[in-house]
Amino acid sequence: MLRKVRTQLLPSPQPTDITGDWVSTRCEIRSGPEYVIRYFKFYNSTFHSTVYHYSDPDCNQPLYAIESRGTHKLQEPSWTVQGGTEASYEVLESFVIPYTKNVTFELAKKLTVGCKDLHAYKHLRPFSRHIIYKAPPFSNENVTSDEIHETSKHTHSHSFSLLKDEYKLEKDCFKVFNFSLHELQLVLVQQKKHKNKFHSHHRRRIPHKMAAAANAALANETFKELHVTRELLLGAVHSRPSKRLKHRPSSFQTPLKDGKTPGCGLCSRIVSSSALYPPRLSSHSGTLLSLEGQWVSTRCESRQYGMFLTRWLKFLPDGTSWQGQYDYYHDPMCQKQSFSLLAKGSFLGGTKSHLVEGAKDFSFKVTRLKIVPHDQPTANSLNHYNGKGCGKAHAWKVGVEQDVTWTGGCVTLGIRLPNMERDIMKMEIVHRKLHLYVGQRLLDRKPGPYRHERPTAFQEALVKCDDQNLDMSVNTAPGGHSWAGGVALPLASGPDSLMPTGDKGSASTFTKRSNLIVIVALCWVIAKIAGQT
Repeated sequence: MLRKVRTQLLPSPQPTDITGDWVSTRCEIRSGPEYVIRYFKFYNSTFHSTVYHYSDPDCNQPLYAIESRGTHKLQEPSWTVQGGTEASYEVLESFVIPYTKNVTFELAKKLTVGCKDLHAYKHLRPFSRHIIYKAPPFSNENVTSDEIHETSKHTHSHSFSLLKDEYKLEKDCFKVFNFSLHELQLVLVQQKKHKNKFHSHHRRRIPHKMAAAANAALANETFKELHVTRELLLGAVHSRPSKRLKHRPSSFQTPLKDGKTPGCGLCSRIVSSSALYPPRLSSHSGTLLSLEGQWVSTRCESRQYGMFLTRWLKFLPDGTSWQGQYDYYHDPMCQKQSFSLLAKGSFLGGTKSHLVEGAKDFSFKVTRLKIVPHDQPTANSLNHYNGKGCGKAHAWKVGVEQDVTWTGGCVTLGIRLPNMERDIMKMEIVHRKLHLYVGQRLLDRKPGPYRHERPTAFQEALVKCDDQNLDMSVNTAPGGHSWAGGVALPLASGPDSLMPTGDKGSASTFTKRSNLIVIVALCWVIAKIAGQT
C-alpha cells in the first residue's frame, strides 16, 4: 500500500494552473472542532470561495457560510515547502449567510460586540447575505455597477447585490469569526494516476452464433485504462482558531478535488450548491471497531516546515501494545527519504470523546524509539549534537539505525522519552475499506514528555491492511455515486447483515410479494394467449 502511495502521484504540472472549481472530498474537521466544506473557484487571477460551517461531523446540519471573492496571483516556487508555489491574495469582500434563527441570533450578538458599525441586529436574517469584510477594489470615483457585475459574474452562486455607496466603507469583521484565507498563500497541484478495470460484461456482447468463441474469450479478459485526476492542496490553517489570522502556512491541509472529476457525486453536489442552498451530506453514527491489525497511510501526508510523511501502525492482539513506523521525506511525492522513526509502546482508552462527536479518547505511551537517517544531511544534523541527548554521539550513518531510548529520546528532533500523549481516534468505512483517523498534532504544543491537551481534529486517514477484502455495503449519494465519508451501514456477522436492520422477516416478506407478482403475471399471460386462440 505504501509503495502505491509513492508511485500513484505524477510530477506536478508546470507552470501551476489552478483555474477551475475545487471542492472538499469529505466533511472536513478543523481544530475547535469546526466542521466545514470548502469550495474554491479560480478564474483569470481572481477567486471566489465559500466555506460552509456545520454543527455535526457529517456536515448534515448547516450553521452558516462565509462567501468571499478577491484577487489571487501565483508567484515563485516556495523556498520552505518543496513542490509548493507561493501566492499573494487580496480579499475584496466577504459575506456571512446564517441558516437558522438561533445561529442568526448568535452571530448578531458576536458582531454587535466585535463590529458595532455593521448594525447586525437590524439587518442580519436567515438565508440572507450580510457583509463582514470590505476592501475597495477600485477607486471610489471610478466604481461602476458594470465593473461590480463583471468581477462577480464568474462566481458559482447568485451575483452579489451591492450598492455603489457601499464601496466607500471599509469593514473587517474576520476576527469575530477567527476567519482568514491565508491558506491561499501556499498552493500545490497534484496529479494522481488511477487504473480503471472494465470487465467484459460491461461491453456489448456480439449477437451472433459464430461469435460464441469471441464472447468466451472476452469473458476472461480485463481491460485497463489509465486516467488522471487533479487535486489542489492549499496551505494548512493553524490548529488554534485564535491564531489563524497571523499564521503563514508551511504545510498543506486536506486536498480539494477538481469539481469536474468524472464519477464524483460529492463534487457535482457541492459545485451545484450555493451559499443560499448549502450542500448537506448524509449523516451516520460513527463507531470504533477493533484496532487490531496494520494500518498505513492513504497518501503522502504534509507536515510543518516542508516535511512529508507516511505512517504505518500496528495494534497487537493483546489490546494494549502498538508499534509504528514514521517515514519522513523532503518532497510531496514521498520519494526523497530523510529519516525514519520506529516506535513501540502501549495504549489504553476507548471511551466516548466529549470534544469530537463520534470519536473515542485514547492515551498512547512511547517506551522505545529507534531512528534511521536516510541521507547525509540528516546524518550530519544528528552528528552535530555533542551531548548524550540523541543516541551515541558522532555515530550516525546513513541507513544505520540507532536506539535512542537509553538517551531519553532525541533532543535534535525534539523527542523525549517516555512520552505520553492523550489522543482521539475515529473509524469510517469508505468504499468498502476501513479508515482510521488519529488526532492532529497541535502546532504550538509545549515541549515535554506528557501532553495533557487532546486534539480536536484529525490527520489524514489510515487504511487497514488485510488479506481479506471487506465485504461491506456502503450507502451512496442520490444518483448512485459513492463518495469518501459516505454513510456506512451497521456491521453485523453472518448473512443477515445484508437485511434491513431491525426486521429479519422483511426478506421473507419480499420473497412472498415477488412470488405473488410472478403468479399474477403468469395468469395475465395465460389469459392473453387464451383470448388470442
